[in-house]
Amino acid sequence: MIKGLIQTKGQTMQVLRPVLVRDSVGSRKQTFHARPSVQGYVASRSVSEGFDGNRQRAVETISVYVSGGEDILMTDRLKFDGQTYEVIGKRTPGMRSDTDRLFYHIIDAVGNEDV
Repeated sequence: MIKGLIQTKGQTMQVLRPVLVRDSVGSRKQTFHARPSVQGYVASRSVSEGFDGNRQRAVETISVYVSGGEDILMTDRLKFDGQTYEVIGKRTPGMRSDTDRLFYHIIDAVGNEDV
């Protein structure tokens, strides 16, 4: 069922992986490089609002189902629908392995946005 949802109702998501590069004066800084896109089904979303100083912010939490074996790390970011989300968790339900035809991952991610 989940694999079918990923294939039929899934969205293409760009995976961004952090790398350290040297700037013009030799200092190291973190930037994000694009990795191959993945197909994922956004299953749930929740939004909470709060204030950061005098600025109102909305924090959106999502759960994304992706096919098993996708190269997504806890340090990555996902970009789709014009928003970037930071990966905060990666789970594999049950005792499934890459030999199981129903093998998939659940990726938890958050996005911060000014309102």
